Amino acid sequence: MLIYDLTVFPVDHAMTVEEAIAQVDRLAGGWQIGLGRDHRLDAFIGHVQERWPELRGERENERPFEFDVMRHHVFVGIPPEAVERVLPAIAEAAWTSGVAVLDPQRQVVGLPAPFAEGPLGTDGVAEVIAATEAEEKADEAADTPS
Repeated sequence: MLIYDLTVFPVDHAMTVEEAIAQVDRLAGGWQIGLGRDHRLDAFIGHVQERWPELRGERENERPFEFDVMRHHVFVGIPPEAVERVLPAIAEAAWTSGVAVLDPQRQVVGLPAPFAEGPLGTDGVAEVIAATEAEEKADEAADTPS
């Protein structure tokens, strides 16, 4: 199943997408559960959970999208049909909370204020989703015996 993923993480300076990818790789390494978390993520988490209170629940199958809070970052996995609605809200919450959003599908990073004039946009998202879905269908067709 296709999931559109984003990684939200704290930053204290502007960075390129390559630097953001390297930073996320560093942050994602090692043990992520327990031991507290980076409190620079708190405002972002609060904004998102205020908009979608069901993300606080223990039942993952009732959540509208994946929202995994790790020690140094937050992983967001969005079903394709919800990306156009969810991504702008995640980007706005990140921008105003002072954290960055890495969108690996489009190879872009949305930086927070004051490093960017506005939140990460959605230009090109529909094209990425359509291309990925077409690729998955082609792979399924290739795997189906004739």
